Amino acid sequence: MQDNVPLNMTEINSEVLKLKEVLHNLNRLEIKLKTPREASLQTQITNSLVWAKKKITLDYIRDFIPSVAERVSFAALQPVSGSTQSELAKLQKEKLVSMETSDTIQRLEKAAQLARDNIRMLAAKLAIQSLERQ
Repeated sequence: MQDNVPLNMTEINSEVLKLKEVLHNLNRLEIKLKTPREASLQTQITNSLVWAKKKITLDYIRDFIPSVAERVSFAALQPVSGSTQSELAKLQKEKLVSMETSDTIQRLEKAAQLARDNIRMLAAKLAIQSLERQ
């Protein structure tokens, strides 16, 4: 089921741009975080954002693929490097709530808030890492 798209696409586009900016900031912090060797350098959020931005060219597929705004809203719902089990459990709950709503703007706003929370969490972890190195 796809989202109910309101007539005001300007508001949706504005929220998409805000979320993309927050996700890029999150990605920059995530790359700085020292993670175990098995962790990938390419973050899951970046991979999801690349997928979300892909242009769908085949008309018969377009009906089944969510809009860019919907895809970007779900791109934020990826685990970040160094997540604890409790952080992953919280993310899982957020994914379930997001899947239940068909309001794109609401999902974009919640995704942006989650990304900002992740930025704060990563900033704290980076601060701890920097203290441990001294």
